[in-house]
Amino acid sequence: MGTETRLPAMTAGSTFAAVLLGAGRQIARRRRVLTGRGDEKFLNTGTGNRISFRVNTTTEPKGSDRPLIVFESGFMATMEHWTWISEALDGKESTVFYDRSGYGRSRHGRGRHRTPRPLTPHTVVSDLVDLVRHARGERRVVLVGHAMGAGIVLRAAAELEDAVAGTVLLEPPAVTASSGGPRTPAVSPLFIGSMRAGCGDLLPRPSWAGALPEHGARLRDDQYRDARLWEAGRREADVSAGLGVHKTLLASAPAPLTVVAHRDADLTGYSGLRHAAPHVLDGFRPGRLLHARPAAERAAAIVSAIVSATGERAAATESASDSATGSATGERVR
Repeated sequence: MGTETRLPAMTAGSTFAAVLLGAGRQIARRRRVLTGRGDEKFLNTGTGNRISFRVNTTTEPKGSDRPLIVFESGFMATMEHWTWISEALDGKESTVFYDRSGYGRSRHGRGRHRTPRPLTPHTVVSDLVDLVRHARGERRVVLVGHAMGAGIVLRAAAELEDAVAGTVLLEPPAVTASSGGPRTPAVSPLFIGSMRAGCGDLLPRPSWAGALPEHGARLRDDQYRDARLWEAGRREADVSAGLGVHKTLLASAPAPLTVVAHRDADLTGYSGLRHAAPHVLDGFRPGRLLHARPAAERAAAIVSAIVSATGERAAATESASDSATGSATGERVR
């Protein structure tokens, strides 16, 4: 066999070997993603999804009125992106972080032979509502949503009603006049196909990766290069227009409503609300609040202050109610 004949065969063999190696690395990466940190819990939701979440609890006295904080991520983000805020609140507040279906250890549908429901704005919100009802017990909750997650928590708050003690929107999208919002750019099927084939190693390191703490970097990198994260992103991009923030949704949000955003963000649609409290921060690139430690810690302090205020209001209301009851029955109130 001449050189001109052997060369194509050698090239084809090398390409085939590279594809096999990439596919093998993708399988190993997926296993690590599904292993996670090992401290995740799971909930089978009414939509047929299996949601993974983490709960951090404080040693609050029994019967404490301090709300539970539940966090909702933005588009194609996992709970690993909340690391700075999670560490800032650790031991101070009770928190729940979770991954939407398809991200991390959360699955879109349950079981190999189960056909999952099509993703819709309703199923996205329904999974959050189910998680809150499962995790909160008798406590009220403060819902915190980042970016696209802002529209999700506002819709969940409408369903949870009195269980919600307040909502916090971190870097929320611009407010639209009607229910339809801008759609997130779609993820190419060709790109997803290449990821399934094991090309995740070829992705450049994301700009935010170096800003988060070093511990957990391997898991975040595995998640970013996992084909199923991009598949979940494709599904969410298709329904993102139905998860925006519009005037009617915002006006019906339970008080207090707090908005935290970059100093240069357009808060026109939020600043006119009577029950909304805007906070503007700097020291980070727009869209990167969670990844800039100083800004994330300031946001965590704002959330913690809201939790304290709602807990104090609840305690004062209960005390006033007890006093009124005691007076009505002729008991001596001290």
